Amino acid sequence: MKIGPSVFGKFALVVQNATWLAAFEVLRVIMPFIALPYLFRTVGEDSYGNVVFAQAIVACFSLVVNFGLDVSVVRDVARLRDDKPGRDALVSAVMTVKAGLCLLSFLALAALVQTVPRLKQDAVLFYFAFLSCIADVLLPAWYYQGKENMKLLTLVRFFSVTFYTASLFIVIRSAADYVYIPLLQSGGMILSALVSGWFLLVVERIRFHLPSLSLMRRIFRESVPFFFSRASLVINSYMAKIMCGFYLSPGDVAAFDVAQKICNGAMIPMQMFSQALYPSLSRSRNRDMLRRGLGVTALITFAIALLLFFLSGWLTDLLSHGKTPEAATLLRILCLYIFMAGFSVYLGSSALISFGHQRPFNMSVILSSAVLLVCYALMVATHSSSIYLYAFTLALAEGVVLGYRFRYSLKYGLLGFGDMLLHPCLKRKNGARD
Repeated sequence: MKIGPSVFGKFALVVQNATWLAAFEVLRVIMPFIALPYLFRTVGEDSYGNVVFAQAIVACFSLVVNFGLDVSVVRDVARLRDDKPGRDALVSAVMTVKAGLCLLSFLALAALVQTVPRLKQDAVLFYFAFLSCIADVLLPAWYYQGKENMKLLTLVRFFSVTFYTASLFIVIRSAADYVYIPLLQSGGMILSALVSGWFLLVVERIRFHLPSLSLMRRIFRESVPFFFSRASLVINSYMAKIMCGFYLSPGDVAAFDVAQKICNGAMIPMQMFSQALYPSLSRSRNRDMLRRGLGVTALITFAIALLLFFLSGWLTDLLSHGKTPEAATLLRILCLYIFMAGFSVYLGSSALISFGHQRPFNMSVILSSAVLLVCYALMVATHSSSIYLYAFTLALAEGVVLGYRFRYSLKYGLLGFGDMLLHPCLKRKNGARD
């Protein structure tokens, strides 16, 4: 996967890192499909649903442990590339802050597990799943991103996913073994974190020491905006499964997880197309290229959504071993989400971010989370919770994102007819002048 400078010139390293990231994303989405039918056949839909519920809850604590630091300190690593004492201090400070947040998160989880009956009945699942937060502390993904060494990061993550998937077939042999599923996943993540930590100590020669309070306060303060943007992504990704776990049944959690995993896989072509186009659009800001790309996105998105709609029953039966028939209906509903998400992803990264309009991009994500939370609150208040309503709510929230990004794409004249709609008088004057 090495890309030579003669092909891409000064962008060779960027393209190479993007390629490694894309390879991992494809692997991360596809690998669960290998083990999913086996897990449904071995432990059943209810036990698997309990595991997914625990992992969704722990994802919220993982958000707190990372607290946006994985984004905010990347630029600090790049800035300190030739300053080893500065890098030593930064790594020590980031890991110390994360360790403190991890301890607080564990205490909060323990309190919830002891006081909330729904959590207490599967306490061991939550504690095993929480071990993944230790990997969040130890894995210096942000360091290797700042050093632009995505190859190493991808390889250790590949090891983690492969270890987890392979170990499932070895350890999970009966229905009673379901409690070990989150343990195996956490174990793979911790092992990969230890391997990358070894590189940090031996290859990068990082030396840990007690960091200054001022440095820890600074990096914590600078990570706050990134924390809120990440919180929105966690809400969008996991809140429906958390709601299913509290108000519906473990089987409903399992069904929603199957449908959502297929959606995540279906989104890969759209995401890869946007990522491939992003560097060129960021550099050239060519509106004609942007508009042609929108046409390609429309074709890809429509084809994938249509294909999934007709194959929904076969796909969900294949992945869940026929144990979650409601997943097929969920997937058909989520095809609407996929159709809108394809456009919103393109308008987000390829249009707004590429042309320097980050604020409406971030606001659209926060707005979608607000819509989700309001809808979930109304469902709880009216006692009308349903997995199908949760799916429609995801589609509604994505529609809000699409509408918001579309509006700003028009406002900034990024779309072909945007200037005509927003500045008709100016257009008429230009036409008369011509």
